[in-house]
Amino acid sequence: MPRAERSYFMTVFSKLKTGAAAAVVGLSLACAAGAQAETIVKIATVDGEGDLLKNPYWAYTEVFGTILSNQTGGRYTVQVFPNGQLGDLESLLEQNIRGTIQIAAGLSTGHLAAYYPPVQVLDMPYAFPNLEIAREVLDGEFGQSLSDKIAAEAGVRVLSYMPSAFRNFSNSVRPIHSPKDMEGLKMRTQSIPVHLELVKALGASATPIAWAELYNALQTGVVDGQENAPYTMLLANLQEVQKYYTLDHHLTNIPIVTINEEFYQGLSDADKKAFDFAARQATFAMLGIITAKESQDLKVIRDAGVEIYQPTPEEFQLFVKATKAPVAAVLKDIVGQDLLDELDAAVEKASAE
Repeated sequence: MPRAERSYFMTVFSKLKTGAAAAVVGLSLACAAGAQAETIVKIATVDGEGDLLKNPYWAYTEVFGTILSNQTGGRYTVQVFPNGQLGDLESLLEQNIRGTIQIAAGLSTGHLAAYYPPVQVLDMPYAFPNLEIAREVLDGEFGQSLSDKIAAEAGVRVLSYMPSAFRNFSNSVRPIHSPKDMEGLKMRTQSIPVHLELVKALGASATPIAWAELYNALQTGVVDGQENAPYTMLLANLQEVQKYYTLDHHLTNIPIVTINEEFYQGLSDADKKAFDFAARQATFAMLGIITAKESQDLKVIRDAGVEIYQPTPEEFQLFVKATKAPVAAVLKDIVGQDLLDELDAAVEKASAE
């Protein structure tokens, strides 16, 4: 593990340990402030619970709840609904917009695009040269501005952007070394115009299929392949029904956590800062776990019998050349050239710094 990643990983788990101690302090403060009303904050996700390493969203919710309680003297208590207890992601976003739940975790740009289409700017292929740049851009002015626009149109605010890993293509037919190898393959995508155009530009047939139905679709041959990050593949055990995995890094996987805008604006300035701080710490925890586990996740995928291929620099550029212009043309109609230019400028600035 590179020194920078090792340092990042140690920092994250130090925060987890510190968070556990902070819970004791937060409980004491809550008891001392017994006269103050306790507010329940509902967080829902479709992912599992109990094991922080296998279920990174559990790390997010655990750290978020601990830090928030500590920061507010126990006035806010987080109640987590994992494992899709309250419905699928589309339903969770609807509930979040209505205010039935305060926070929804694990959304994608595809979910938010139904309420604010320009968020698809984040689906520009090969937009970020690395995850560090992606995190800096989304934690900075560009990400904040985009969150404000989403809040104004959709009624939910982005609490956490989490550029966690790169998405890659897998399939059960043949190794993919270049766009030519994609020709004729049936690839599952999300129902997002940008994703559909990306797969089409590479010569494959794009087939939108719901996440919950993907394993069965791959197993029965309804589709040949799919595209996801390593840890996402393992969450659904897709390594059991795929034979080849190419690390082409075509999209940045950006899970999103949203908070109901009316609820957020009803907080005091001090409590807003507490929620924002808790979200940052929870993001550090989740991203740290995913980053530290990626090599292990790839080993699990490989040990399941999947052949993993890393394109050469020359092959990588073939993927970039085949997709950037066609997808940019589609995105221009959806998000506007100005927003595309803003993203490019933000990436260029972060890269220079």
